[in-house]
Amino acid sequence: MKNKKSLVAIVGALALVLIGGSFAYFFYTQSFDNKFHLGTSETTFTETFRSPDNWTPCTETPKILSVSNTSTTSINARIKITERWDKLNEDRTAVTGETLPLVVNNERMAVINFAHPQDWVYNDTDGYYYYRGDIAPNASTSTFIESVTFNCDATTAYGSARYHLVLTIDTISADADARSQEGWNYNF
Repeated sequence: MKNKKSLVAIVGALALVLIGGSFAYFFYTQSFDNKFHLGTSETTFTETFRSPDNWTPCTETPKILSVSNTSTTSINARIKITERWDKLNEDRTAVTGETLPLVVNNERMAVINFAHPQDWVYNDTDGYYYYRGDIAPNASTSTFIESVTFNCDATTAYGSARYHLVLTIDTISADADARSQEGWNYNF
């Protein structure tokens, strides 16, 4: 009886090996390596600006800026302007935490002269200027700003100040879904 149980166990194990082996014999795997090459997304910014050493009221200083698309796909561009007037010490260093107002008596102390305002749309919700339409590969936007003028009626307080104009430029693929996901608030 003991031999009979051993024989049944051996036959059962042999059956499992044969069944498992036949499943392995019919098993087949193949992989496919598919490569997708993405288009490039590169931009260059062209700026013509020379910081004046002695900016005085009524002086207009050229500041030319445009965005060029050097990628292989169309893009969109937006620009945010940040400004401030730092109050200066006698040694011409900024007084920590002290700024002067951008506007006095309803007049801007530094007047930004936009080159092509019809090409750029301001969105007061997010504070960006959006370029209208797509920028094709190897194309550029129109000039955003052409100059900045120090107001002729600036008070003497601005004689001991320094003006900062910071332009933050963002570009993105010209795709409505991508713009939406990234929070761009202008429909092209």
